[in-house]
Amino acid sequence: MSEPVTLTDAKIAGLRPPERGRVEIIDKVVPGLRVRIGPSGMVSFIVRKRVGGSIKNVTLGRYGPRFTLADARKSARTALSDLTAGKKVVPAKRDSLTIKSLWAEYVLTKAKLRSHHEIIRIGEKHVLPELGDRMADAVTRGEVTRFIDGIKAPVMARLVHAQLSAFYTWALPRLDKLDSNPCRDAGRPSKPKARDRVLTETELATLWRVADAQAEPWRSAVHLIILTGQRKSEVFEARRGEFDLGAGVWTIPAERAKNEETHIVPLSASAGVVLEGIAEIEGSKMLFPAKGNPDKPASGIGKAVERMRAGLRAELGDDVPQWSLHDIRRTVATGLQRLGIRFEVTEAVLNHVSGSKGGIAGVYQRHNWADEKRAALDAWAAELQRILQGAKADNVVKLRV
Repeated sequence: MSEPVTLTDAKIAGLRPPERGRVEIIDKVVPGLRVRIGPSGMVSFIVRKRVGGSIKNVTLGRYGPRFTLADARKSARTALSDLTAGKKVVPAKRDSLTIKSLWAEYVLTKAKLRSHHEIIRIGEKHVLPELGDRMADAVTRGEVTRFIDGIKAPVMARLVHAQLSAFYTWALPRLDKLDSNPCRDAGRPSKPKARDRVLTETELATLWRVADAQAEPWRSAVHLIILTGQRKSEVFEARRGEFDLGAGVWTIPAERAKNEETHIVPLSASAGVVLEGIAEIEGSKMLFPAKGNPDKPASGIGKAVERMRAGLRAELGDDVPQWSLHDIRRTVATGLQRLGIRFEVTEAVLNHVSGSKGGIAGVYQRHNWADEKRAALDAWAAELQRILQGAKADNVVKLRV
């Protein structure tokens, strides 16, 4: 057993994680208080005391700016006194102040917002995996900066920063030890220039062929994005029950749509052919389930896109400008415009709540454009066939996928 030492913040900061197991150091100032460090480097305080014939252990909490050595000694004295008196010691429920627990409360307060689904998505995908177990009042602006810097997509990094900042604005009145919002002075990416990348006809035709050479789910998923113009998340996270091939309709439920409005996507004959060719995985409701986890959508999209980018460069040269799956959506919209499709119909196809459907106009304009959307996507399917066959604009042929 190690000899007790007079613990200081400097000594605790200088502790080095062991390769295996845990190291405990006994405090000389408050006998029974110990500081513990494991291989992960996490430092925590515990109290150990013999009561009667048994050893009692009480975990006090993690060491950090918001739970210092002085805080630990104060909590330890209280715990030791209670143990001596035979009382049951229940440490303060600091777990209730983790970002994970507070985030659950925060999300409930936003249930009526249109962005509710987006808040949940950002939390589950970005915030909670990285910061969920941290005490909310212990996160610093430096940690926020490093967390945001680790999100490589600038647009998403800004969205996560904004949502985390909104969370802390809500949480501040509930955190006695936090003086200010740590996101306020944390670094974040500059606002990116709006993308305007549209694939050329040659690029689009080449992408279709390159995708056709990919394994599932990438082949069919990219073909569906090209044929329907829907968001990649809506395609990759689709459930089989959303599709009615007999009626030629795909219904994206409100909880999956970005704008939280149910979206009806008419399916062209070509889209129907793609869907019919997707093998159903027994026991899975997903259209594109993950391997080994049929309840989750396929993962590895980023690597698949990189392979397809490499395929385009191999066929068209290294000077092919960078493109993303979202650029396909913009390419479809541009193609519909070129075909003379009304702006309002294009917006309806994309399920945009902006432009013609935004503001006061959206209150009074309730037409769902169902017939017009179907005509538009059928026209786009025929146009895509022309592009794939390299035909001239006035020589449109029937699309066969």
